[in-house]
Amino acid sequence: MNVKILSEEIIKPSSPTPHHHPNTYKVSLLDQFSPSSYMPFILFYKNKNNSLDHQDSAQTLSHLKESFSKTLAIYYPLAGRFRDAATIECNDEGGLYVEAQVNGTLPEFLKQPDVQFLNNFLPCKANGLEKDRIPPVAVKITQFQCGGLVVGACLFHKVVDAAASAAFLNSWARVARGEKVVEPDFSSASALFPPKDPLSDDFVRYFDNFFFQGKKSYMRRYVFDATALTTLRANAASEKVPNPSRVEALSAFVAERLTWASTAAKSEIFSTLMITHPVNLRQRIEPPLPDNTFGNIIWLAFAFYEIDPSNTEKKIDHADLVKILREAFAGLNKDSIAELDADEAFNALNEVLESVYTNENIKIFRFTSANNMGLYDVDFGWGTPSWVAHMGDMVGYRSKQQFVFLEATTGKGLELWLASDEAELSILEKDPEFLEYATPNPSICIE
Repeated sequence: MNVKILSEEIIKPSSPTPHHHPNTYKVSLLDQFSPSSYMPFILFYKNKNNSLDHQDSAQTLSHLKESFSKTLAIYYPLAGRFRDAATIECNDEGGLYVEAQVNGTLPEFLKQPDVQFLNNFLPCKANGLEKDRIPPVAVKITQFQCGGLVVGACLFHKVVDAAASAAFLNSWARVARGEKVVEPDFSSASALFPPKDPLSDDFVRYFDNFFFQGKKSYMRRYVFDATALTTLRANAASEKVPNPSRVEALSAFVAERLTWASTAAKSEIFSTLMITHPVNLRQRIEPPLPDNTFGNIIWLAFAFYEIDPSNTEKKIDHADLVKILREAFAGLNKDSIAELDADEAFNALNEVLESVYTNENIKIFRFTSANNMGLYDVDFGWGTPSWVAHMGDMVGYRSKQQFVFLEATTGKGLELWLASDEAELSILEKDPEFLEYATPNPSICIE
């Protein structure tokens, strides 16, 4: 298959930024603590008619573009540009909008999903370090020969987290359906977590080292069905954590098997595992924030697991790792968040990042869970997505051990999008203990 770009333009909001809003948007401290990169979301939609009607297609594409413009008028910071590290100028410059076509059919692609081809459905390079004055939102609409559509969206992580990105996509869909959209809460994030300007040079260096390592990571997709997750949860249960969640159990299992693969590949020397998970604080803050609160309302939960030097095979106790993860999540409660001021948050994160920068014996596993965020609810008027995907291979971002959880298309399973290096992947792909629960890149069924 080949993707051909038909048009590429900057779409301005349908109306100027309202006068009752300031002409600048202050980012929060938590925005500053997010990487300077685009987050990718790829949504596949089937054509119920299974054939391409050019007139209907033209109307659909025109309607999507018009509704995108109207949504930018609501999410006006996404139509602006960064003026400095703490300020977005709400100048209505607009978002990047690309239209394309692919010479194949959607059922054909989903029968054997080509993970490496997915980047062709994105409007720009995702998960790479961005330093230019870029649009905070970019989308690409790609049409298959059968009339199926792909909506590829990239949202700038310095402005929004995954939950806010999903809220934007759902708002765009509601506008397309002609429904009313509640304006997001644009003020709470910076009021609760004021930005720190400027950030120290040391912090920026530690931060960029943590996220951007300039290497290539190879992406793999695995599906864990409901039965596999039930077994993994049971295996991870203990007296202290009798009911581990799907995410806790799967995170521990994946870290355990990749630690084994890394040891077998002799690719790294390490004595400490560090697992990170961004945690949505909206419902952990007292009083809770609305789900449509704009920005990055997340904080990284850090879990550290020390490996005994005598443990040459680096075997990991699954239940112990889950217990440490649970403690990390539980530590982000309403009391600890209430006590978190800008200097304390900065110092805490700076200390962790500096330890990573100066200690080569830490192996990092970076997890993100984008399940239960409503991505499968994004309905532009022709039904919900048949599949929500992540992306293909990456260059220059979280070069090893990045994991994204997405809802599986059927049942209560989870998709694992795993980025690592070739040496470890080649061992993991043949690991019978891993493959007992993980199904490599299965087909997507379209009813």
